[in-house]
Amino acid sequence: MKRHGILIAIWIVLLSIFSWRSPEFPRIGNLLDMTRHLTEIGIMALPMTALLISGAIDLSVASMLAMSGIIFGWSYRTGIPTLPSLILSLLGGVGMGALNGVCIAFLRLPPIIVTLATMTLFRGLAIGITGGEKVSGFPKSFITLGQGYIAHVIPMQLPIFFLLAGIAWFILTKTIWGRYIYAIGANEAAARFSGVPVSYTKFMLFVVSGLMSSLAGILYVARFNTAKADAALGSELDVITASLLGGTPITGGEGSLMGTVLGLLLLSTLRRGLDLAQVGVEQQAIVVGIILICAVALGKRTK
Repeated sequence: MKRHGILIAIWIVLLSIFSWRSPEFPRIGNLLDMTRHLTEIGIMALPMTALLISGAIDLSVASMLAMSGIIFGWSYRTGIPTLPSLILSLLGGVGMGALNGVCIAFLRLPPIIVTLATMTLFRGLAIGITGGEKVSGFPKSFITLGQGYIAHVIPMQLPIFFLLAGIAWFILTKTIWGRYIYAIGANEAAARFSGVPVSYTKFMLFVVSGLMSSLAGILYVARFNTAKADAALGSELDVITASLLGGTPITGGEGSLMGTVLGLLLLSTLRRGLDLAQVGVEQQAIVVGIILICAVALGKRTK
């Protein structure tokens, strides 16, 4: 709870600073609209939080997002209807997550090495399939998913995120699978001796990470009306930062989705405020990198 209070205080300070710098910032429309980007990052951050709690990590989430978008875009381009193309994209995400899961859970390879390799592999496949060409011109019914509003105010993606966040919270806090995840992160050897299906649980975490990355990819394509190989390039940094900011340590064994949501809110506010202040993408990456280091340090001090 101490960590949550610190995050809320920092968020209020950021709101005050950016509101002073730009009259556009505090408007309800602007604050709600910034949740479009937050939703895509947040959907990937939900399984990332669970992975970090279990003592693992997935660096390939943004590459899976891009590859899933390409699967959808090129399936639709070849004449496959929208719904089957969406299903193919989600299955592609599951397959990519399963590849990570097999290598890590059953072959016992280090998560950071495996997902670093697949981060490059999936992005390379996306570029190879498209040759750098973008796919656009999707039907209006699909684009509405990424650009439309509910009651002319609430972005379409926001209820999707809150629904998924509620499901993830229930699984982590109210089910035996949630207890398994915390137990594995606290002491994997002890969990294994206690009868926890460690390998299967870790495998499923990576499968879910792939599925959620694919869903984020679909929303990304709908938001920009474009499927491209360089989609969400570098977004894995935001995903990991949001989880660490929320108090989930890289060493595993503890953490909460409430903290991750607050971390997302803080990070999204910072991104939008820097955009309105006309700070370049490169400079924003430096700021996020500094925040990531501070988040790790803060995690050690607030335990």
